[in-house]
Amino acid sequence: MAEAHPVGFQWVMEAKKHGAKVFHVDPRFTRTSALADTYLPIRAGTDIALLGGVVRYILENELDFREYVLAYTNAAAIVSERFVDTEDLDGLFSGYDPETGSYDQASWQYAGQENPAGSADTSMQRETAAGLRHESHGVPVPGQTLRDDTLQHPRCVYQILRRHFARYTPEMVERVCGIPQEKFLELARAWTENSGRERTGALVYSVGWTQHSVGVQYIRTGAIIQLLLGNVGRPGGGVLALRGHASIQGSTDIPTLFNLLPGYLPMPHHAAHVTFDDWVDSIRHPHQKGFWGNSRAYAASLLKAYWGDAATPENDFCYGYLPRMTGDHGTYQQVLSMIDGRVKGYFLLGQNPAVGSAHGRAQRLGMANLDWLVVRDLFMIESATFWKNSPEVATGEIVPQECRTEVFFLPAASHVEKEGTFTQTQRLLQWREKAVEPPGDARSELWFFYHLGRRLREKLAGSTRPRDRALLDLAWDYPTHGPTPSRAPTRCCARSTGTRWPPAASSAGSPRPATTAPPPSAAGSTAGCTPTG
Repeated sequence: MAEAHPVGFQWVMEAKKHGAKVFHVDPRFTRTSALADTYLPIRAGTDIALLGGVVRYILENELDFREYVLAYTNAAAIVSERFVDTEDLDGLFSGYDPETGSYDQASWQYAGQENPAGSADTSMQRETAAGLRHESHGVPVPGQTLRDDTLQHPRCVYQILRRHFARYTPEMVERVCGIPQEKFLELARAWTENSGRERTGALVYSVGWTQHSVGVQYIRTGAIIQLLLGNVGRPGGGVLALRGHASIQGSTDIPTLFNLLPGYLPMPHHAAHVTFDDWVDSIRHPHQKGFWGNSRAYAASLLKAYWGDAATPENDFCYGYLPRMTGDHGTYQQVLSMIDGRVKGYFLLGQNPAVGSAHGRAQRLGMANLDWLVVRDLFMIESATFWKNSPEVATGEIVPQECRTEVFFLPAASHVEKEGTFTQTQRLLQWREKAVEPPGDARSELWFFYHLGRRLREKLAGSTRPRDRALLDLAWDYPTHGPTPSRAPTRCCARSTGTRWPPAASSAGSPRPATTAPPPSAAGSTAGCTPTG
């Protein structure tokens, strides 16, 4: 962090000056290690054992923030009696199908809410894959779950966690991770002592976790620790992802993932979410706590932003116009669909799958089977020239004279050649002015898609076909000349200091301004734990 994120690391050092303890976990001794209070060398790939040891330490010593855990986690929820943990199934959970290598999750549900195998919900889970579901929270839970607020029921989540993580003793951590027991216990004590009602601790990771083959398990285990200690949703806490380059957080918020809409609303599924109410009820439920209890308002606001005056309560805010998911629409599934001829056209924006994605040969063969391909990039990349100079041309798998794909290369503007907002890990939005004009025909993505939409709407003007209404009813009246409207980003995003999102109201209806002062973790009441990045 000290080398790759020096601007962010200054606040770690500021927090250290105010009494925060900084732990650095990394296979390598780096500049971050040199500046941390304690450095913990770890064998690469053993992070789960370390994190599991911290979970066990919390549970065995009952150091969780009990009031928080009962109010804001599912620790008290009782799980189906059909659930069997790994201790009793030779390392597997219940529901494993050896033929498909996948799990039927029916036995993992809360008691009384088990889905029968093959139900529509279960089938959709398998079809879209667990990792492609709405990532902001788990599978929707209808109704009210059975609970034991004493946390003594043997099938409540708390007790299941306790049994599952019992194996991660300090001895095991030392044996697996190579971290001496005294160092591990120093970390566990500091983490728990700097958490709870009066204090919070932050867990910071980077792409070393994000890009790891079991990175999902790393991050989820870290989240379990932070939830047990009450370090989520409170100043100075959190699970902070340090990204590989600027505004990845902003890209996530927009979002760029196929299964999410802006604000982390999930894309509707064609079979399960026929109506607006079906969609909203899949995000929330009558006893939903916190942010997602307002899902209906968020969904309606988004659809109003898309379709303006055409979106009314009477027509479910034009929900019928919204595209639906029919399964896995991720990049690798789309490549297979290209090869099979089901995908006809493709946009590539700042991506170079011909050489930058797994199985480059499949990527190139898929693009060679399109009708058209639009590539927007700063340079003439391999994904724009695959048809004439890829390895498959040499092998005869792609013949340039016979390649059916019409490629349109449109030069893009770089981040210094366009204005807009950046969002970083702290969720600080900062407006950036354009430094220089883009050269030649280079344009921003905003310019490109606005004018593409404008021209498509002009071509469809007067159409009476129902399929064209979604495009014609769009709120597309964005000004391109003249003074900046008062509602533009220049008002909500302070140019020099930024605005933190989501805003906390300092007075009714007004966002709290944020400065470039340190994030909450620099207040002196936190412990920073920085795993390998």
